[in-house]
Amino acid sequence: MSAPTAPDLVDTSARALLAQAQFRRFWATRIAGTAASQMTMVALGWQVYDLTGSAWDLGLVGLAQFLPALLLALPAGHTADRHDRRRLATLTLGVQAAVALVLAVSSWQGSVSRELVLVLSVVLGATRAFQMPAQQALLPSLVLPHELARATALASGALQGAIIAGPALGGGLYALGNAPWVYGCSAALMAAAALGVAGLRPRPVARLAE
Repeated sequence: MSAPTAPDLVDTSARALLAQAQFRRFWATRIAGTAASQMTMVALGWQVYDLTGSAWDLGLVGLAQFLPALLLALPAGHTADRHDRRRLATLTLGVQAAVALVLAVSSWQGSVSRELVLVLSVVLGATRAFQMPAQQALLPSLVLPHELARATALASGALQGAIIAGPALGGGLYALGNAPWVYGCSAALMAAAALGVAGLRPRPVARLAE
């Protein structure tokens, strides 16, 4: 029987990966940012329906977020390949936090309108188009090559968990305290995610040739 190779002797368990500060920070920012995004999406839909009572407007909110993300998918991937991914992810998360804060304040003051919701939905869709590839591309620079498969699985699990929990949390907060509560919580989570990503220290990685 052959002796085990070096990678075989390295612990790549979930516990070992979460013991690494850089991966743990990345993992937490994925949960916070995704949950906040899902909460905001739920609140936007409910709020525009409360404002107008129109199923058409409810559909427009979803379209306003989806269409920019679709149209900007290729440029966003190109940007993430050629620029600092940490800074790009931090910027996009910060913009989403600012949007959630604007929604929270305007909802609290009673000045929110259908037009404001639709415009900010477009902004959210556009920023998410850049956030997703930038944040996903950070992972290979935070773990060693032999850890990447397990790290990707853990990050994907966190993403799926946040996608499930976010709407439930957003809907519950909306029922309890209406839109300002949801947006305020989303803004706090997004800001925490932005600060978390800003604190990451990725290793240098190869860039595509200009």
